[in-house]
Amino acid sequence: MPDLHPVLTGEKVILARVRPEDVPVMARHFANLELTAYLGAIGGAFSLEDEQAYFESISKSKPDGVTFGIYTREGQTYIGGVDLRTINHRHGTAELGVSIHDPEYWGGGYGSEAVRLMVEYGMYFLGLHNIQLNVFSYNTRGIAAYKKVGFREIGRRRGAIRLGGERFDAVLMDITADEVDMSRMRGLVRLLDDR
Repeated sequence: MPDLHPVLTGEKVILARVRPEDVPVMARHFANLELTAYLGAIGGAFSLEDEQAYFESISKSKPDGVTFGIYTREGQTYIGGVDLRTINHRHGTAELGVSIHDPEYWGGGYGSEAVRLMVEYGMYFLGLHNIQLNVFSYNTRGIAAYKKVGFREIGRRRGAIRLGGERFDAVLMDITADEVDMSRMRGLVRLLDDR
């Protein structure tokens, strides 16, 4: 397996570009109906070909989006992905998406740390001011993780999601640059320490 080239490193996770050899792992996890329900693809089970097409779409840099794989710091195991999409450089806004694909790592703080690193990266290096996300009200673990990072609920679309004959709210959350400590990102640029 080729070496991982970390972009950001936390205490538990490394964020790096997704590698081609991670695609079969993605496909295995995206056959999990619980995972796809959390992500809004309710009832979806994605094939290796689907995940290969997704990989092709994220493997090239784009001005309106950036995607990183989430890897364990120990063992450098691929466990999920995090992205900033619909980046609007003029207004300094973006939408965040995150998924810990492997249920073995759910509830262990890996997602929170990946979100925190991505938010700091977006605010510091991309000049974003506001990052928003959408989550479903039945994803209480996700909502708690986002609040832990500093996201606040700013609205709900009531009854917008149907799962198993029940209706759930779509929850909109956001965070702004004034609420984010960017000292970790500043520390990545050594010349700034010399001033």
